[in-house]
Amino acid sequence: MTSTVPKSVSVLILGGGMAGLSSAAALARQGITDVLLLEAKTLAHAQASSFGETRMFREMYSDPVLCELAQAANQLWMKEEQEAGVPLRATHGLLFYGESWEEETIEGSIPGARRVMDEQGIPYEALSSAEIAARFPLKPKHEFTGLFEPTAGAVRSDRVIAHWCQTARAAGHQLLEHTPVESIDSDGRGVTLKQGQHIRADQLVIACGIWSQQLLAPLGLQPKLEIWPMLWAHYTVDPALADRYPQWFCFQQERGDDGGLYYGFPVLSHTPDGRPRIKCGIDWTPKELRVHEPGLMQRDPPARLVELLDQFLFNELEGIQDRMETVMSPYSMTEDVNFVLDRITPTISLFCGGSGQSFKFAPLIGDSLARFASGQQPAVDVSCWSHQRPAVTA
Repeated sequence: MTSTVPKSVSVLILGGGMAGLSSAAALARQGITDVLLLEAKTLAHAQASSFGETRMFREMYSDPVLCELAQAANQLWMKEEQEAGVPLRATHGLLFYGESWEEETIEGSIPGARRVMDEQGIPYEALSSAEIAARFPLKPKHEFTGLFEPTAGAVRSDRVIAHWCQTARAAGHQLLEHTPVESIDSDGRGVTLKQGQHIRADQLVIACGIWSQQLLAPLGLQPKLEIWPMLWAHYTVDPALADRYPQWFCFQQERGDDGGLYYGFPVLSHTPDGRPRIKCGIDWTPKELRVHEPGLMQRDPPARLVELLDQFLFNELEGIQDRMETVMSPYSMTEDVNFVLDRITPTISLFCGGSGQSFKFAPLIGDSLARFASGQQPAVDVSCWSHQRPAVTA
């Protein structure tokens, strides 16, 4: 496909995952047609963080700024669904449950989320351990409490990726797969491909997740990131309980080698032979697995992590039957577990540090990157995601 690579474009996007494709779709809606997106492998491929069929969306945050930004993203999600003509999200609620202690985790905390939802008037139900057990096929400990946000749910990320691809291609954008980039020009106005071709661009959008550091390092612009390989898996469940599983996140304090944070989705898909299944995962990574180079990331699920996930699910949920598969997904993490979304030079805009939480903000991320690339400011204040904050500057 390299013979179709143009010599110059108005906007060049590097990365064909959530951020790159959402920015391409947003540029299409702005009427900007001279756009090229380059993906080193395939769009939203299995070794990157945008792979999969579901992601959570919610407004239940301990940080009031993130709560407000999630609300802004949800408004844009409604517009995306109107344009797509099909549902891109499933609203079935989200249960935060577990131990209530004041320390914030990478997903916040139960007390913190309750304070912010009270302040911002977001509806929720407070549930006791007994109420959780009566309502869902969960087995919470006696001291556990819960918050249920009824307006939360799951983003059908595979459908969203297809929608963005269709939107971008309909506008005349080129989305080229198997086209890796070797380097970015020192003036930030072009790239050289590994195959040798050179492309000039008025604006670059860097949206290649865990590979951002490698491209930006020669320019002295690399953000400070770690790569955390995160484990998730599909489990078949008792069909009699299939309609009762919630979308949930369990907060527990770290004990020994168990980080304590687990999550799961309701039944949104079935195995090829028709058995209902749920997606569940671990939301922590042992320090020894955290790396700075993509090539050093462990791709095979460690036996101990699989054991811990199995133990949690078989002990804490009812009706779990068989684990069908396991996946290690790369999370790009900043020191403060928040994103980088900014214009870092007059010609380069950047999104990275998605931390496994960014898909729920996708329309806002894409719209902001498109506005940066066309010389505008984002529609909402995203300064909390500045590339100049201490947690990001190398």
